[in-house]
Amino acid sequence: MKKYLLHMLAGAALTGVTLAADPMRVAVMDFDDQTGQRADAKLGGSVAPAALVAKGAFLVGQKLLGNQEFTLIDRRDFIAQMEKERPTNQGKPTAARPTFIHAAQALRADAVLRGSLMSLSTGKETINLGGNRTEFTALNVRIGLEALNPVDGAVIAMSSGAAQTRIRQTAAQSTELGEDDVIGLIEKAIDDALPKLKTALTQAQLAQQARPKIKISVKTTADPALVEVDGILIGTTPLVNAEIFKGDHVLTIGKAGYRDTSKRILFEKDTSIEVPMIRTELSAEEIKQIYEKARLNIFQGEPGLIINTISN
Repeated sequence: MKKYLLHMLAGAALTGVTLAADPMRVAVMDFDDQTGQRADAKLGGSVAPAALVAKGAFLVGQKLLGNQEFTLIDRRDFIAQMEKERPTNQGKPTAARPTFIHAAQALRADAVLRGSLMSLSTGKETINLGGNRTEFTALNVRIGLEALNPVDGAVIAMSSGAAQTRIRQTAAQSTELGEDDVIGLIEKAIDDALPKLKTALTQAQLAQQARPKIKISVKTTADPALVEVDGILIGTTPLVNAEIFKGDHVLTIGKAGYRDTSKRILFEKDTSIEVPMIRTELSAEEIKQIYEKARLNIFQGEPGLIINTISN
C-alpha cells in the first residue's frame, strides 16, 4: 500500500507523499481552441486554429517525453481507459463524475494535463528609413496549460507560454506564413509554459504535503473488504493506521456479495471504524440483528458505522 500512496500527487485524499526524485506520471487529455478564429487571411487563409489544436496534444506529449521530470502516459491508453470507464445505465450513457478521473486513477496518473490555444494573431510592422520601406509580418502565439487532480478533477496548477516570429517582406521577396510556421511557434510556446507549470505543481505539492494528517483503522464484520477514501483504494480490511489528510472525506467500504457502505466523515483525530457489512440478500431478522449489535456510536445512515476517535 505504501508504494501505491507514493504515486499520488499532493491533493489526493491520501498522504500525498511523493519522492522528489521520482518523475511525475502525466496524461494529456486534450488541447482545445479558445481563439474563436477562422482561417487567417494573413496566413494565406490555409491556417485555421481548429486544425492546429488537433495537433496540440501530440506536441505537448512530445515535450513531456523529452523531460526527465515527467513520465508520459500513452494518450491512446488513456483515451481507451476513459472509454472503458464510461458509465452506462442499461446500456445508455448516464450522468456521473468525469470519466477521466477513473481513467487517471486506473493508470496511476499523478496529474492530467489540458492544453489550449489561447491566441493566434498576426500583425504588420512597417519601417521607413531614408526612403527605404521595409515591412515585417509578425506572428504571435500564446498557449495555456492546466494540471488537474486525478482524484476530483480540481485544477491544481496553471501556466501559459508565448512565442513570436517576425518575417521580413520586401518588394522583391514576399513570404506567406504557413501551418508549419505556426506549429513551430506552438512548440516554442509549450517550451515556455512547461517550466512554469512544473514550478506551480511543485508549489501545490509542497502545500499539500504540509497539511496535517491523521490515522484511520478500519475493520468489518466480513474482512477482507476494500477501503476507499475519496474514490481512491487505500487497502483492505483489517486496515491499521493508514494516513489521510485531516478534514472531510468520503469513506467507502465494499465487498462482492455485500452492500457498499459510503459515508462522508469529518476526520479530526486518529480514528478507528467498525463497519457492519450487510449481504445483498438478507432477511429482515438478519438486518435487525446487525443493527442491534451496532446500536452505539452510530454514524447516521444505512448501514451504520461505529466511530471511535483516538486521543494521542
